[in-house]
Amino acid sequence: MRTIFRVAVSSCLLTTLLACPPPPTECIDGTEPVCDDDAGALPPDFCNSADEAVSDSVNCHLTITTGGAMPAPKSGVFISRLVDGGIDQDWYFAQAPGGLTARSLLHVRGGYTAPQTAVNFQVNVLKEGDGGLLSVTTAIDKHGPAAPKPIDVIVPFSESNARLFALVNDEGISGQVRVDNRNTYSLFMEIIDNPDVNEPNDTTPTAIALTTTGAIQDGSQTGYLATNDDVDQFSFPMTSAGRQVIYLHILGPDPHPMNPPPPYKLSYTLFDPSDRPIAEGVMANEFLRIDLATARLATMTGTYRVEVKGFKPPTSTLPIRGDLDLRYTVNVQIMPDLDTQEGAGGNDTAMTARVISISPNGSTSLTGKLSYVADEEWFVLSLPSRSTPSTLRYRVTAAAGGGRFAPLSGTPARQLRITKRVTAGATAQDRQVACRTSPAACAKSDTADKFPVNELCNASDPPQCLYAQRNEELPRIPLIRNLVGALPVFQNQPVELLIMFRDEGVGASKYADDRDWTIDLDWVDDGDEAARVAGPTVIGLSGTTSVAQGELTYGYGKVFDVDQWFMRGGGLRGLNDYDAYDTDKDLFQFNFGGAVGDQGWELSWDLLHADGGMRPAGDIALEFTFCGAGPVPDGGLCAGSQTRIFGYSDQSLTPWYLPQSASNGRTLFTRTSTASSTTITALPVACTCFSAARTSAGVYYANIAAIDRVENDPIRYRISQRIAPYPGNFTGPDGGSASCPVGDGGCGFAR
Repeated sequence: MRTIFRVAVSSCLLTTLLACPPPPTECIDGTEPVCDDDAGALPPDFCNSADEAVSDSVNCHLTITTGGAMPAPKSGVFISRLVDGGIDQDWYFAQAPGGLTARSLLHVRGGYTAPQTAVNFQVNVLKEGDGGLLSVTTAIDKHGPAAPKPIDVIVPFSESNARLFALVNDEGISGQVRVDNRNTYSLFMEIIDNPDVNEPNDTTPTAIALTTTGAIQDGSQTGYLATNDDVDQFSFPMTSAGRQVIYLHILGPDPHPMNPPPPYKLSYTLFDPSDRPIAEGVMANEFLRIDLATARLATMTGTYRVEVKGFKPPTSTLPIRGDLDLRYTVNVQIMPDLDTQEGAGGNDTAMTARVISISPNGSTSLTGKLSYVADEEWFVLSLPSRSTPSTLRYRVTAAAGGGRFAPLSGTPARQLRITKRVTAGATAQDRQVACRTSPAACAKSDTADKFPVNELCNASDPPQCLYAQRNEELPRIPLIRNLVGALPVFQNQPVELLIMFRDEGVGASKYADDRDWTIDLDWVDDGDEAARVAGPTVIGLSGTTSVAQGELTYGYGKVFDVDQWFMRGGGLRGLNDYDAYDTDKDLFQFNFGGAVGDQGWELSWDLLHADGGMRPAGDIALEFTFCGAGPVPDGGLCAGSQTRIFGYSDQSLTPWYLPQSASNGRTLFTRTSTASSTTITALPVACTCFSAARTSAGVYYANIAAIDRVENDPIRYRISQRIAPYPGNFTGPDGGSASCPVGDGGCGFAR
């Protein structure tokens, strides 16, 4: 006889080996089994249809108030049952008051105050009409797993005595409808007057009346974005002849009064009389005070229009909520363009550039204003042929104040470019290729790939070769004064240069300030370069000190010690500055004068201060090549030779003859200053020297280049050298005399 026992095992016990949770006893979000039964303590369920909403005045009627105190909300009600096809729908009836006008608004607010609910609260307000119920507005709190937020919607509504219905339910996510019989929701409706006295002006603009004070016309209007997707339109006339600047400024209250902030980021668009948008802007975020401004050149006479609304991302279909408290002001000013450089037709393009000229060793000053966006200033500088080397020096200064309106951006982004048209080539393509690839047609520095050199070569015909670019760097680099520079001028041919000055900001950084700016230009002889036309300056080295001297007249120079340069500030080089010739280079040929074997090398250089200055205009670096070849052009290098860069550093460094180690740090240079000069000296402890292989060549070359400029003046220098048989002596760590090393094969510098 067999006995059979049947055992039922819970799936949760099998899978987790843990006890199962107790069965649900409440219907919380509609997924529990108890929600499918009539059992359980579910709250009463009223208002399940429009007819019931009308007939049940106790549970399903809402009172609409007309301003004043906030009405008592419908409260203590639940979205609690999954009926009517799986959706619990609550219907409410409300009677609109009489006497409504075009400025009347319907304000609906509702939702959950609980910290958490599964219901995505939705309300649809409908009005009774001949064709049935028509939707007035819909609002959804689609919060998902996040905390719920009350819905708050404001719409224009002017139908007196209208019969309204509010349909409340869960919007659902991914087809799953939820209920909540633990947390109650609330709902109320009121009729209020729109605080915007200009409404309705969503399509018909409100006129901004202009009054004249002197040469400036100005006027203002206020507004509110009070309702969902509200649009406010304003207009103003442009009747003045000549070049006129429109300054538009939209400003919110100060201090910013909203807590929480308004439910939108205010934006605007300015349209000209042909209904073409000519300016637009949007607040960075809703937490800031509304402050949007632009200045534009009037394109024609007629009526201009300003459209103000909340910003809606292109991919969004949600309504932009309104706000009844935030009032903004639209200010308009129309003023004549006072920039005398513009002339009747302006000089905003290369084709309309104003022609200027300078005589040899002459100067000129250009003064104008950046009075609108985008105000580019173009000039053609014609320089006659000159048989000797020369330098064009430039400096831009901007007035600190005096503009007729506040700067459009807190960070100026002014830019100066100097270019030259490339005309070599039979076709436009030939000229662009020459601009990009031919050093003779377009000289380029070794950093040209980081700047828009090829972009300018490809942008027009004839293409423009970039010779110099300066970008205002404040406040990124403190105390910088980089809107200055100098560049060499071609010999024995007339030269035509394009000078462009503008704001380079984009979007909210677009800059104009109506302040005076000045560009000073000086075309001067470069006597130091004239002395080097025939080839390098030849200096003999011996046991007696020899001196090589010169001037570095153009280019901003390299940065030799980046970290120190940024910490020091006050330099002339910005991160986005460019020169086709980044520094003047002076080439020297130094002869060893028959010396043989390893030679110790004593070296120092003096940097002369500019007149009345307390520091030199910059420092120098020595660019060595060892080749034994014949003379090369000034600033050039021996073909195929090795280049060594030698310059001052105030850091403790490891001498060449010791292994790399932090414990080997030595002060290898000293830097001392007097009232008229600064001297850098290579100390004996560095054991600087020339190896026998170098001295046997009989000669070495050195280009002298500018580094770490702090002024735009020419860098005047004197280099002192002496050689003597190696090894030499220096003061050791204990204060006694020590000798340079010879055990590793002798002199190692430049080996």
